[in-house]
Amino acid sequence: MKKRISILLAMALLLSFVALACDTAEPAPAPTPAPTPEVTADPPPEPPAPPPSDDTVFVWNNYADRQPGEDNKPDLSVNGMPIWWNNWANLRGSNDGGHVTINFRPEAFDEEDFDDLADYFARPGDWMGNFGEAVDMWAIEGISYCKYMTIRMGGAAGGEENKILLHFQPNDGPLFAARFADLVTKDGGNVEITTDIQDIVIDLEASGFPGMTNRMHIRAFVECTIMLEEISFSSPVAPVTEDPLDGITVQPKIETLGDLPIQSWADAFSGMLIWNNYIGRTPSEDAKPDLSTGGVPIWWSNFANLRGEVVDDGMLINFRPRAFDSDDYDDEDAYFAGAMDWMGNFGEAVDVWALDDVAIFQFITFRMRGLEGGEEDKILLHFQPNDGPVYIARFSDLVALGGGSPKITTEMDDVVIDLTASGFPGITNRMHIRAFAECGIVLQEIFFSTPVGEVGDDVDESIQVDPELPFDRLSIKDFVAQVS
Repeated sequence: MKKRISILLAMALLLSFVALACDTAEPAPAPTPAPTPEVTADPPPEPPAPPPSDDTVFVWNNYADRQPGEDNKPDLSVNGMPIWWNNWANLRGSNDGGHVTINFRPEAFDEEDFDDLADYFARPGDWMGNFGEAVDMWAIEGISYCKYMTIRMGGAAGGEENKILLHFQPNDGPLFAARFADLVTKDGGNVEITTDIQDIVIDLEASGFPGMTNRMHIRAFVECTIMLEEISFSSPVAPVTEDPLDGITVQPKIETLGDLPIQSWADAFSGMLIWNNYIGRTPSEDAKPDLSTGGVPIWWSNFANLRGEVVDDGMLINFRPRAFDSDDYDDEDAYFAGAMDWMGNFGEAVDVWALDDVAIFQFITFRMRGLEGGEEDKILLHFQPNDGPVYIARFSDLVALGGGSPKITTEMDDVVIDLTASGFPGITNRMHIRAFAECGIVLQEIFFSTPVGEVGDDVDESIQVDPELPFDRLSIKDFVAQVS
């Protein structure tokens, strides 16, 4: 009995030790939960760039400081984009401060270059005067097709819209071209170019042109002069597409420039009468040709108190007026009163009345250059139609085309005189260039242009105007003193 009780006590004691061990043992660590994966959402897309506002302007280029000539091409336009190429063909250019002046000189028909007139007018791009540029407009941020293009420009005579073309050819693809006079302006009218530089705002879509380009030309099929200051696009209508040609919504009306009616446009300005051309002409009375360039008789020519020679670009005339000599004149008053006798003189009498296209003209053009420049202050223009009234003035006192005084430089150029504004008749058959101071000019051609009236049966009555200043009232003595 006692033995059984001892066994039970031992078992109870063992169980108590086991329970105590369980109470003091550290609990097993709870299992570490697996990390929750971090969810990373794609960043929200950037909002699209806002469309350009209606007053956004994309400048093509500014020409205030631009010097003409392909060799003077800037690397960048004023908009910061590359100018790939520029073209100055069949023209003369200058920068006159604030704008570039472009005198377009289209090449005349020459049977050595063209099969016939039809071939000539089928390929006008070969002979028209042309100013063109390629500007990387596609690289401009936010570039858009636009409703309007603005050309800040003027003309030397006004009316140049009838003589020049606008020509787009984006990416050398489809060709868009029209005469300026046929373009539609912002107010729904047509372009009119005046002698004032002004903004000409063209509605591109209404004119049949795309709203943006990267290749542009201004071409002339008739000789004329414009002053160009800036070209820009405005009023964006849609962003330019990845392929810019895909976004063009107007269809070209022609395939080549030859599809335009250039011949009929040019015929409207064919009213030009050539007095004479002097390339190859020997400056001597003994070498006088029988006929002028126009095919009518040259009755006489006069080369007095001068030296002359043939040069590559015309006839060189070195005027050598005779100095005062007391053996010839009683005094200086008599000398200056008889200036016709001692001035250097080149004169001709041409039977222009025999020409079919004789008319009364507004302008006379002297294609000429001076040996030193400034010869306009030393020479006179002298008309005396039918040996009647004398019309005479110093060149610097004549009125040039577009106003102002004519300037003679050392570059062969057209010195265009407004006969009406200068008080001269619009045609003559006797003409002189006289010099009261020693100087030299190279004369290439003289012609009349822009008919303004008809020569009637009574020639003298139909052409006569009141002489602005008779010769005996010219102050030759003062003129000489000014250039001595």
